[in-house]
Amino acid sequence: MLAIVHKDWVAMPADRQVTVLKKLKPEMLCSFVRRIDPLTTDVSVLRWIAARQEIDLATALTLFFNFNPRKLTAQRADKTSDDMRNYCSVMDVLCQRINCGFYIPMASRAMDDPAMLRAWLDQQAATQRNGHQLRWTLSAKILEPMLQGRKPGLRPTKARPGLIQGLFTPLFVANRTQ
Repeated sequence: MLAIVHKDWVAMPADRQVTVLKKLKPEMLCSFVRRIDPLTTDVSVLRWIAARQEIDLATALTLFFNFNPRKLTAQRADKTSDDMRNYCSVMDVLCQRINCGFYIPMASRAMDDPAMLRAWLDQQAATQRNGHQLRWTLSAKILEPMLQGRKPGLRPTKARPGLIQGLFTPLFVANRTQ
């Protein structure tokens, strides 16, 4: 199903694109979404993608950064076309869903370039220190586990013995001390 050629994808009507995406398994959908160019994809398709719970956090962030938010943030509101406003509304939705925890992080699907996320959060913090705010402010608290390279919500633990080792180790250790 991922053998869709770029020209075929771009030439498809939006409703056909959504139909194709609906047939993909979650892993394939995430892989495909990471590779599309959002600024050449129909807004209705992007809205459908943003509403999917199958999309993981890293894929949502990749899609967010594929929009080139630095460029869109720099544009003045009165100079923005209607098409760009529609794309910005999709980015608004992505940002809100990322910040509220709608997209679940998955260890098997990491971001391709976590440095991009770190740079965005650093720029966001610097902008806030200057008394301004970016249009799209991502929650550092929600995204910090992705930057640390560990699964969110899990604390590192000591290795524990398996069931058999846990049962028999006390017997052998007790005999050695005598």
